[in-house]
Amino acid sequence: MKKFLILHWQGAEKYFLKTLRQTFLICLGIFIATIIVNVIIFQSNPQLAELYYQELVAVFKNKAMMDYSGVNLWLWIFFNNLIAGGITVISGFIPFLFLPLLSLISNAMIIGLLGAVYQLNDVVWVPFLAGILPHGMLEIPALILVVTLGVHLCFVLIKTLTRRNFKGELKQAVIASLRIFCLWVIPLFLLAAFIETFATPIIFNALVY
Repeated sequence: MKKFLILHWQGAEKYFLKTLRQTFLICLGIFIATIIVNVIIFQSNPQLAELYYQELVAVFKNKAMMDYSGVNLWLWIFFNNLIAGGITVISGFIPFLFLPLLSLISNAMIIGLLGAVYQLNDVVWVPFLAGILPHGMLEIPALILVVTLGVHLCFVLIKTLTRRNFKGELKQAVIASLRIFCLWVIPLFLLAAFIETFATPIIFNALVY
């Protein structure tokens, strides 16, 4: 079993470094740029920021996570992120549209909105960062990874449809994506959900109150 995992881990690492690293960095750049742009936009439009913030609060109040706590909340967050991540990767099988980027941009917009609202209310960045960074250091890379996989699959599928791919490229991309999702993304989401459930509230309360 150990040899099996090592073999597939090495395969995932090799494929990422050779084929996916540039796409990952581009997605990371888009993510950061979108956050910055949205902070600027919402800061310059306080009424718009308040409107979207209230809508965001309403969405979270309606989510089932409000009914859970402890281990149940941890597993709910994990499976919610896992399903969303899986859908993001699978959406890459729709050619030409690069739909996985929508997930990246929407999440970046939410962070940008929250950052702007904190600034508009003269709240220091400590509580904002305390509420995001502990679990975000794992969850954000996982998010960018699933978007990277989805974008890559979409690109390879386009190459296949236009007959510009090499033999077996799509199969290789699918296998590599499964490896990375199972060996990297799932553990990242699992740990991120654990930290968000049990550690983030403690860190946030310690720094804010």
